[in-house]
Amino acid sequence: MRTTKKDLYIALANANDILNCKFDLNNAPHYGGWQLTVNNGSSIVKHRVPAKEMLAYLEGMTDGFMFLNSADV
Repeated sequence: MRTTKKDLYIALANANDILNCKFDLNNAPHYGGWQLTVNNGSSIVKHRVPAKEMLAYLEGMTDGFMFLNSADV
């Protein structure tokens, strides 16, 4: 299955909502793909990776946070 830009931005919005952060994505295919940043791009959270890997990373962040919060109950 192909990972689209829309898929990535939906996962990004979910991560930002759940984690209460302001992450951003940028894409530069000639440099290696998608990069996750914060502080208007001044800090790199995840270096450039293909779209499918970035989607897994974003979903993993949100799933992990939700799991930890459910374990605290």
